[in-house]
Order: sequence, then C-alpha cells, then structure tokens
Amino acid sequence: MNTQTTLSDAIAALQAETGVRMERAAIHQVREEAPGDASPDAWLDVITPQAQPVRFAAEIKAVDRFHTLGTLQARARLRREPTVLVAPFVTTEAARQCRSLGLNFIDAAGNAYLDVPGCFVYVTGKPRPESARPVGRFKSLTPAGLRIVFALLTRPALATGTYRDIAAAADVALGTVGDVLADLQARGHLAPTEPRRLLAPGALQEEWATHFPVKLRPRLHARRFAAPAADWWKGVDLRTQQAVWGGEVAAHHLTGYLEPEQSTIYTAKPEALILKHRLRPDPTGAIEVLDTFWPLAEEADAASATVPPLLVYADLMASADPRNIDTAQRIRAQYLDTGRDARDIA
Repeated sequence: MNTQTTLSDAIAALQAETGVRMERAAIHQVREEAPGDASPDAWLDVITPQAQPVRFAAEIKAVDRFHTLGTLQARARLRREPTVLVAPFVTTEAARQCRSLGLNFIDAAGNAYLDVPGCFVYVTGKPRPESARPVGRFKSLTPAGLRIVFALLTRPALATGTYRDIAAAADVALGTVGDVLADLQARGHLAPTEPRRLLAPGALQEEWATHFPVKLRPRLHARRFAAPAADWWKGVDLRTQQAVWGGEVAAHHLTGYLEPEQSTIYTAKPEALILKHRLRPDPTGAIEVLDTFWPLAEEADAASATVPPLLVYADLMASADPRNIDTAQRIRAQYLDTGRDARDIA
C-alpha cells in the first residue's frame, strides 16, 4: 500500500462524495507526555464553513480486521487531537465498528465517518475500488503459516531448531516450514543468516494478532455453550481435561484486572470438557469452546492454566470491546513487550 496515494485518494473521495474539504496540515507537535509511537502518519485539517478548522491526527492503514481498529482506538486515547483512520477501503461492518468505537475514518471509496464540532459525516456501502483490491499472498499468513509463526513467537528458541522440530511444535506438515521461513526472511521478520532468530518480534506479534481472527480462528470449530452458573469458571483448573483458558478468563488470571463476562476455552478434548462441566449448547451462550491449534502438554500439571499471552492479546483485541482492549494493552506491556510468559504466574 502506498500511503501517500491512499491519503490523496481518500481526501479526494471524501470531497467528491460529501463536499467536505480536508487538507494536509503542517507538521504539528503531539503533547509531550504522549509516547513516541503515538505520533501519527500525517496531520489533516477539516475545513468547515460554520466553525474553525478541526485538526486530525491521521493513521494511514489498510484495515479489514477489527483488531486494527482496537489498536488505533488505544493509540487515539494518547492524543489531544481527534484521530482519523485513512484507509484504502473500510467494509460496512468495519464502519459500524468504527462508529461504535468513536473512531473517525475516510477511505478511497468515499466511505467515511466524521463526528467533530461543526461536521458530521457517515457514509457506508460504497464498493471497494480496484486500487484497494488485495494482491498476492504471504505464506506466513496462511492458516499453516500462522501456526508456525505462533510457535516461533511463543518459543523463540525454536527458531534455531530443525524444520522437523518447528513442524512438530506448530502441528503442521513438514513441507510447509521452508516456505514460511523463507517468507519471513524475505519480509524482514527472520534473520537471513545462521543462527536463525526473529527480528523485531513486536511487529510480527501485531501482524499475527491481526490475521489470526480471520485466517486461523474460523478453522477451530468454535461452539457456544451455557453453564449452570455464571461464575462456574472460578476456581476451575482445566488442565486435567486437556484444556486451557483463553480470552477474558485468561486475561483475569494474567492481570487480575478484568472481570470476565465471556469464557473462552481452547481444548484438545472438547467432549470430556463439556460433559464434566455440564455445559449445554446455546448459540448465545457466554462460553466459547475452540480446538487447540498447538500441541498441549498431556500431563495434568502442565506449566500454565492459560493460553500464551499472545493468543489472549489477539482474542481481546478482536472483540472490539473497550474494556477488553484496555486489558489487551496491559498484557502487551506486561508480557509481550517484556518477553514474560504465562508460566511466570502459574
């Protein structure tokens, strides 16, 4: 994606569709207490006839996953000025999420949501322009590739292992490993020389968390259930049923911050789990059961009662729930940014 082309196309589409004029502003200093990564990609002014120009901090991103919206909302909270997402294309459902989160956006198709003093715009349903149609496919972003990347991110020493070691840890066919590692090297995520090691794992974590909900999670046979009591999860250790906590319950264990409303469980033996805890099928139930996509330790005293923090982070960010997004940022700071593992609290 060419960010400057995307910006120009989105500004032109906004004016053509709504008559609202947006201009690039001069470089503007963010408030001193904001962290460095809160710096926007550009500064934009919306020119309104009834009021003073409104200055936006622009984030130029390709967005087709809810995780990205949650990340942008978290960054927007660090700024004094309102944030506007500038994207090649925003789907109708993503537009609804933006409005729900209070996140302004414009795209190259003419879709937009702006809600600031003197200006309200909400346009959705414009078709994806040809220039925004996805091209190519990275091997590391396929379902098998995401399994391998997850194994590498949660077990960094695995990068120096054999292809057979990596395939076993990711539960994938041996033949897929070489192509995925080559893709990671070509895109700068994996050192091209021996010994193999991950480069800037933080960026790869974000990429994985963005694609997991769309590419891999739908293949994990998610089912919803209800339990006899709302607090049934308290004091329950799932390791004896070859299962681990994910989502909000895992976040509660990792941070002590979130009071769970939904329960997410990853398991290798769903039938035993469902019977033991008397879970009943309910499409609107607060319990979600998914298959594991990595080998779980078979012993009952496995190291951690939760999935790895990276998976907790991905599930929370994909929910687009503000309280989950806040907790996800805590998990990033406490675990992902420090290299700490869930086993440290077991």
